[in-house]
Amino acid sequence: MVHRGSGFRFFFYLIGFSAIFLAFIYTSVFSYQQYANLRAELTTANSNNDVQLRAAMAMRAAVRERAILLWQMTLLETPEARKQLFNTFYSQGSEYHKSRLTLLNTELDPPEQNIIAKLDKQTANRFPELRTFTELLTNNRFQDFRLELSKVLKDKTTIAGLLDQFITLQQAQNEKVWQDSAHKMDEVLSELITRMVLIILGGFMFALYVMVTTSKQNKLIRIANQELHHLACHDNLTGLPNRRFLLHQLEIVLAAAKRKQHKAAIIFIDLDDFKPINDTYGHDIGDQCLQNISNRISEVIRGSDMLGRLGGDEFLLILSEIDSSTQAIAVIQKLLEIINKELLVDGQITHISASIGLYIYALEDINAEEAITLADKAMYQAKKMGKNQFYII
Repeated sequence: MVHRGSGFRFFFYLIGFSAIFLAFIYTSVFSYQQYANLRAELTTANSNNDVQLRAAMAMRAAVRERAILLWQMTLLETPEARKQLFNTFYSQGSEYHKSRLTLLNTELDPPEQNIIAKLDKQTANRFPELRTFTELLTNNRFQDFRLELSKVLKDKTTIAGLLDQFITLQQAQNEKVWQDSAHKMDEVLSELITRMVLIILGGFMFALYVMVTTSKQNKLIRIANQELHHLACHDNLTGLPNRRFLLHQLEIVLAAAKRKQHKAAIIFIDLDDFKPINDTYGHDIGDQCLQNISNRISEVIRGSDMLGRLGGDEFLLILSEIDSSTQAIAVIQKLLEIINKELLVDGQITHISASIGLYIYALEDINAEEAITLADKAMYQAKKMGKNQFYII
C-alpha cells in the first residue's frame, strides 16, 4: 500500500508540474503568435498606407508641376518655345496616371474610395477646359492667356485640394493604425501578464501543496520509523528494552566504564515459580503480572540505569558507574522487597519472589554477551540457595 501511494503521488506531482509547464509553454506560444499576427497586420497596414501616401503625394506633385508649367508657357511668345515645356507637361501627366494606377491597386477603404471617385469626376469634368487651353498654347503666339489660365489653375487647385484631403486622411489613418496597434499590444501584454500571474500563482499553490504534503509524508515516515525502531528495540508486552537493545547498550556501558575507570553492575532477575500462575490463571493474567512487576522495578532504579526484559519471566538491570558492589547490593535488596510485595491475581492475593544474580564489571576484558552470561550463572546459584535470594559472582 505504501508503494502504491508513493507511486500515485509521484504521478500526481508529475501531472501537476507537467500541466503547469504546458500552460506556461502554451501561454508563451499563444502570446507570441498574437504578437506576430499583430506585427504582421501592422506591417501590412503601414506598407499599404505608405504606398497610398507616396502615390497621392506623387499625384499632388504632378498636379502642382503641371500648373507651374502652364503658367510658364503663357509667358513664352511662340508655340515653338513652349514645345519643350509641353513635353515635361505631358510627362508629369503620365506620372499622375501612373501614381493613380498604383493607388487603385492598393486596399482602399470607403472614405478613400469616395475621395478617388470625386477626384476622377473632377478630372473628367475639367479635362475639356484643359485641352482647349493647351490647344491655344500650341497654336497661338503670345497673347493674353490670363482668363483661360485662371480657370485652369482653379481646376488644378480643386484637384490638388482633393489630393490634400486624401493625404490628410492617410496621415490620420497612419496615426490611427499606430494607436490601434499600441492598444492591441497593451491588451496582448496585459493578457500575457494576467495569464503568467495565474500560472505562477497556480504553480506556487501546487508547489506549496507538494511541500506540505511531502512534509506530512516525511513526518509520518519519521514517526513510522521511530515506531518501527521502538518495536525492534523494545518488548511488546512491557515496553522495556529487549535483549537486542540491551546487548547494544551494555556494550556502550562497559566501554564507558572502562574508559572512565568506573565499575558497572549487571543484575539478572528471574521470577520464582511464575509458570504456575500462567498454568492456573492463563497467560493474560500472567502478562498482567509481568507488567505490574516491571513497573515496580522501574520505580526503584535510577534514571541513568536501564531495565530490560530478556524474555519470559527474565529481566536484566544495568547499573552504570557504581562505586562498589555495596551500591549494587542495596539496589538488589530493594528489588527483592518490591517484587515480593502482595500481588492481586484474579481476585486473590499472592506473592511472587525472584532469584537475582549479580555480576560486577571491574574493567575486565569482557563483552556484553559474556557479562550477561556471568550474571545468569550467578542467578542460577541464587536459585539453588532458595527463593527470594541473590548471588554475586
